Amino acid sequence: MRIFFGATIPEETKNEIIDIQSGLRARVPDARFEGRDKLHITLQFIGDFSAERVDELYNSSVGRLRENLGHATEVEVVGPGYFPNENARRGIWLECRDDGTLAAIADSLKSSTRQFGIVPESRQFKAHITIARTRGHEAGGMRRIDLQKAWDEGKLSAKRFFPKSVALFQSRLLPSGSEYEIIHEFLLQH
Repeated sequence: MRIFFGATIPEETKNEIIDIQSGLRARVPDARFEGRDKLHITLQFIGDFSAERVDELYNSSVGRLRENLGHATEVEVVGPGYFPNENARRGIWLECRDDGTLAAIADSLKSSTRQFGIVPESRQFKAHITIARTRGHEAGGMRRIDLQKAWDEGKLSAKRFFPKSVALFQSRLLPSGSEYEIIHEFLLQH
């Protein structure tokens, strides 16, 4: 089964992101916008993992969070970005900033999942919410717009929020795209 850990987002924030996506639809007609159920902040991508050991992985990982990092941090959505980079725009994300708690949670998850043979990604954690994707050759459509300018002018915005939980998601790859389901969830206090 294909899995990852992510921070869940409150419904009010999801509504604001849906509004941002609506504001972008005409500007980025070739984009495929992520649905409400897929909006999250990825903390650690795991990939294929034994279904028989998922509960053990979750309990071990969340045990560390309970001991050290069981509180939510206020997250600020600071503006749009592109992946994989500014020159090759195959997706749009919203960059998020907090007091370092999300990075600490991501580090804790990476540390606790190593005992299961999971090799963490080498790139540095960057909190973000993916809101749209394009298919390779269609990426040129995103070069025609300046999302940062629209953000700076207040045409796109989102308020600060507290993540609701750290969840273990299952990702199913379908011909129509991926579908996410929460398998386990650890509620955060704030």
